[in-house]
Amino acid sequence: MKINQNLFDLEPDQEATSKMMYNGKVIKCLVAPYHSYAQLEQTVPFTKTTYLFPEREMSVAQVKGLISMIVANPSQEEFRIVTANQNIILDMVGDCVRVLTEGDEVVYTGTKTFLANIHDIRYELLENDKHRLSESEKTQAHKNIGVLIDRVNDTATPITKGDFANLVSQINMIGEEFVKRKLKEMAEELTII
Repeated sequence: MKINQNLFDLEPDQEATSKMMYNGKVIKCLVAPYHSYAQLEQTVPFTKTTYLFPEREMSVAQVKGLISMIVANPSQEEFRIVTANQNIILDMVGDCVRVLTEGDEVVYTGTKTFLANIHDIRYELLENDKHRLSESEKTQAHKNIGVLIDRVNDTATPITKGDFANLVSQINMIGEEFVKRKLKEMAEELTII
């Protein structure tokens, strides 16, 4: 993964919007919900105006005031923020926000972020399936449930008492009662040897 020192380029009108909103400053925000600090620490070039996951070392009140702090800073250099914090994203103008996808691409979404509905930010930037690598790489829980469903659907293959006990034990770990109950009912149809 290689990220440019300026994170991403802005169109002239986007840069003008940033300067208008932020007292003459260009502030960029790269939303990185799929990467850790350790991964990006090696990739994002360090500058005195680059903030890499600033929420890690700040109180909630400081995080909410980060953009105000940057605007009050006398420096007219470009400021760059890499974050996954909703409070920071809420203070950013959407034209100055990009998403670092799970596949390491920096993409513009056109999402309105400035004082936006928190659900829009969550579902359009932080948890958008379009930014993930593939449908098959959702979560381990989905994969495990899929394996259990496949196993209880396979009524043609006999199962040993030990394997059945193990299967029921795995089903009992499911938190959603409806899914757990339905899988138990389906498991009762299996042929035990």
